[in-house]
Amino acid sequence: MSVGLVQVGGQVAGSAMARGRVKSGADMDSERREGMAYEYLCHLEEAKNWIQECIKEELPATTELEENFRNGVYFAKVGHFCAPKVVPQRKIFDVDQGRWQSNGLHFKHTDNINYFLTALREIGLPEIFLPETTDIYDRKNMPRAVFCIHALSLYMFKLGSAPQIQD
Repeated sequence: MSVGLVQVGGQVAGSAMARGRVKSGADMDSERREGMAYEYLCHLEEAKNWIQECIKEELPATTELEENFRNGVYFAKVGHFCAPKVVPQRKIFDVDQGRWQSNGLHFKHTDNINYFLTALREIGLPEIFLPETTDIYDRKNMPRAVFCIHALSLYMFKLGSAPQIQD
Protein backbone atom coordinates (compact mmCIF):
# COMPACT_ATOMS: atom_id res chain seq x y z
CA MET A 1 0.00 0.00 0.00
CA SER A 2 1.22 3.54 -0.75
CA VAL A 3 2.39 5.89 1.95
CA GLY A 4 -0.25 8.44 3.04
CA LEU A 5 -3.35 6.38 2.20
CA VAL A 6 -5.63 5.32 5.00
CA GLN A 7 -7.23 1.93 4.98
CA VAL A 8 -10.84 1.90 6.21
CA GLY A 9 -12.72 -1.38 6.51
CA GLY A 10 -10.43 -3.19 4.09
CA GLN A 11 -10.54 -0.43 1.39
CA VAL A 12 -8.40 2.56 0.80
CA ALA A 13 -10.32 5.69 1.87
CA GLY A 14 -11.00 8.04 -1.01
CA SER A 15 -10.40 5.44 -3.69
CA ALA A 16 -12.69 5.10 -6.68
CA MET A 17 -14.04 1.86 -5.23
CA ALA A 18 -15.07 3.58 -2.00
CA ARG A 19 -16.94 6.36 -3.88
CA GLY A 20 -18.78 4.04 -6.20
CA ARG A 21 -18.59 4.02 -9.99
CA VAL A 22 -16.14 6.40 -11.61
CA LYS A 23 -17.81 8.67 -14.17
CA SER A 24 -16.69 8.40 -17.73
CA GLY A 25 -15.73 11.42 -19.80
CA ALA A 26 -19.02 11.15 -21.69
CA ASP A 27 -20.98 11.18 -18.41
CA MET A 28 -19.12 14.27 -17.24
CA ASP A 29 -19.70 16.00 -20.59
CA SER A 30 -23.38 15.18 -20.40
CA GLU A 31 -23.64 16.59 -16.87
CA ARG A 32 -21.82 19.74 -17.95
CA ARG A 33 -24.17 20.25 -20.94
CA GLU A 34 -27.23 19.73 -18.73
CA GLY A 35 -25.89 22.25 -16.23
CA MET A 36 -25.24 24.80 -18.97
CA ALA A 37 -28.71 24.26 -20.44
CA TYR A 38 -30.31 24.75 -17.03
CA GLU A 39 -28.31 27.92 -16.44
CA TYR A 40 -29.28 29.26 -19.88
CA LEU A 41 -32.98 28.59 -19.26
CA CYS A 42 -32.71 30.45 -15.94
CA HIS A 43 -31.15 33.46 -17.71
CA LEU A 44 -33.83 33.28 -20.42
CA GLU A 45 -36.58 33.30 -17.78
CA GLU A 46 -34.98 36.30 -16.05
CA ALA A 47 -34.77 38.17 -19.37
CA LYS A 48 -38.40 37.29 -20.14
CA ASN A 49 -39.59 38.67 -16.80
CA TRP A 50 -37.59 41.87 -17.26
CA ILE A 51 -38.95 42.42 -20.79
CA GLN A 52 -42.51 41.83 -19.55
CA GLU A 53 -42.00 44.39 -16.81
CA CYS A 54 -40.63 46.96 -19.27
CA ILE A 55 -43.10 46.60 -22.13
CA LYS A 56 -46.09 45.79 -19.90
CA GLU A 57 -47.05 42.79 -22.00
CA GLU A 58 -47.24 39.06 -21.33
CA LEU A 59 -44.67 37.01 -23.26
CA PRO A 60 -45.04 33.36 -24.30
CA ALA A 61 -43.76 30.50 -22.15
CA THR A 62 -40.00 30.33 -21.78
CA THR A 63 -39.88 27.11 -23.80
CA GLU A 64 -41.42 28.95 -26.80
CA LEU A 65 -39.65 32.26 -26.29
CA GLU A 66 -36.63 31.76 -28.57
CA GLU A 67 -38.88 31.03 -31.53
CA ASN A 68 -41.03 34.08 -30.71
CA PHE A 69 -37.94 36.28 -30.47
CA ARG A 70 -36.98 35.52 -34.08
CA ASN A 71 -39.47 37.99 -35.56
CA GLY A 72 -37.93 40.79 -33.52
CA VAL A 73 -41.26 42.22 -32.36
CA TYR A 74 -40.47 41.92 -28.65
CA PHE A 75 -36.97 43.27 -29.24
CA ALA A 76 -38.39 46.25 -31.16
CA LYS A 77 -40.81 46.89 -28.28
CA VAL A 78 -37.85 46.89 -25.89
CA GLY A 79 -36.16 49.30 -28.31
CA HIS A 80 -39.25 51.51 -28.10
CA PHE A 81 -39.05 51.34 -24.30
CA CYS A 82 -35.36 52.36 -24.37
CA ALA A 83 -35.54 55.04 -27.06
CA PRO A 84 -39.12 55.87 -28.13
CA LYS A 85 -37.96 58.54 -30.61
CA VAL A 86 -35.67 56.06 -32.37
CA VAL A 87 -38.21 53.23 -32.45
CA PRO A 88 -41.73 54.68 -32.61
CA GLN A 89 -44.49 52.12 -32.18
CA ARG A 90 -45.68 52.68 -35.77
CA LYS A 91 -42.30 51.50 -37.17
CA ILE A 92 -42.56 48.04 -35.62
CA PHE A 93 -43.39 45.56 -38.39
CA ASP A 94 -46.16 43.06 -37.59
CA VAL A 95 -46.63 44.50 -34.09
CA ASP A 96 -49.57 42.15 -33.38
CA GLN A 97 -47.57 39.19 -34.83
CA GLY A 98 -50.55 38.16 -36.97
CA ARG A 99 -48.50 37.92 -40.16
CA TRP A 100 -45.82 35.89 -38.39
CA GLN A 101 -48.39 33.46 -36.94
CA SER A 102 -50.13 32.92 -40.28
CA ASN A 103 -47.22 33.02 -42.76
CA GLY A 104 -44.07 32.60 -40.69
CA LEU A 105 -41.02 34.81 -40.81
CA HIS A 106 -40.82 37.59 -43.37
CA PHE A 107 -37.57 39.34 -44.26
CA LYS A 108 -39.06 42.60 -43.01
CA HIS A 109 -38.98 41.15 -39.51
CA THR A 110 -35.22 41.85 -39.59
CA ASP A 111 -36.13 45.55 -39.51
CA ASN A 112 -37.50 45.02 -35.99
CA ILE A 113 -34.18 43.59 -34.84
CA ASN A 114 -32.27 46.43 -36.51
CA TYR A 115 -34.50 49.03 -34.81
CA PHE A 116 -33.70 47.37 -31.48
CA LEU A 117 -29.96 47.50 -32.18
CA THR A 118 -30.21 51.14 -33.28
CA ALA A 119 -32.01 52.03 -30.04
CA LEU A 120 -29.31 50.34 -27.97
CA ARG A 121 -26.59 52.25 -29.82
CA GLU A 122 -28.55 55.46 -29.29
CA ILE A 123 -28.68 55.03 -25.51
CA GLY A 124 -24.98 54.13 -25.41
CA LEU A 125 -24.87 50.40 -24.68
CA PRO A 126 -21.35 49.28 -25.65
CA GLU A 127 -21.12 47.46 -29.00
CA ILE A 128 -19.55 44.40 -27.37
CA PHE A 129 -22.93 43.51 -25.85
CA LEU A 130 -24.92 43.75 -29.10
CA PRO A 131 -25.92 40.60 -30.96
CA GLU A 132 -25.90 40.35 -34.75
CA THR A 133 -29.23 40.41 -36.58
CA THR A 134 -28.67 36.79 -37.67
CA ASP A 135 -28.02 35.74 -34.06
CA ILE A 136 -31.71 36.43 -33.45
CA TYR A 137 -33.43 36.03 -36.84
CA ASP A 138 -31.69 32.74 -37.73
CA ARG A 139 -31.23 31.63 -34.10
CA LYS A 140 -27.49 31.40 -34.70
CA ASN A 141 -26.58 32.63 -31.21
CA MET A 142 -29.65 33.22 -29.07
CA PRO A 143 -27.63 33.08 -25.81
CA ARG A 144 -25.82 36.20 -27.02
CA ALA A 145 -29.19 37.97 -27.42
CA VAL A 146 -30.19 36.93 -23.90
CA PHE A 147 -26.83 38.16 -22.58
CA CYS A 148 -27.54 41.47 -24.35
CA ILE A 149 -30.86 41.79 -22.50
CA HIS A 150 -29.06 41.19 -19.20
CA ALA A 151 -26.42 43.81 -20.04
CA LEU A 152 -29.13 46.24 -21.18
CA SER A 153 -31.10 45.77 -17.97
CA LEU A 154 -28.08 46.54 -15.82
CA TYR A 155 -27.10 49.52 -17.99
CA MET A 156 -30.59 51.02 -17.91
CA PHE A 157 -30.95 50.34 -14.19
CA LYS A 158 -27.74 52.25 -13.54
CA LEU A 159 -29.12 55.10 -15.66
CA GLY A 160 -32.27 54.99 -13.54
CA SER A 161 -34.57 54.32 -16.50
CA ALA A 162 -35.52 50.67 -16.01
CA PRO A 163 -36.16 48.15 -13.24
CA GLN A 164 -33.38 45.84 -12.12
CA ILE A 165 -33.42 42.34 -13.56
CA GLN A 166 -34.33 39.79 -10.92
CA ASP A 167 -32.32 36.60 -10.38
